[in-house]
Amino acid sequence: MEITITLNGKTITRSILPDTLLIDFVRSEHCLSVKRGCDTSNCGLCTVLLDNKPVLSCSVLAARAAGHEVTTLEGLQEKARPINVASLHLRTRKAIY
Repeated sequence: MEITITLNGKTITRSILPDTLLIDFVRSEHCLSVKRGCDTSNCGLCTVLLDNKPVLSCSVLAARAAGHEVTTLEGLQEKARPINVASLHLRTRKAIY
């Protein structure tokens, strides 16, 4: 089956098996911050944001995420980059004085 997911702001269309878990899908897209821990939905290492709500990707089929937005830590780092740069400039300016 073919699905389209917005992963970290990028729209991706892929062909998957119907039983593909969301964790396997995002890891196949090189989002390696999503870890496989317990495989029983207990540890939270596989948490991603699905439409800005936390879900355990080891217990969600990738097909259920079709047409939705999935955000991993990689995506959050991209969103935080402007804040980090501004903070760095502010600290640098303070150090000069």
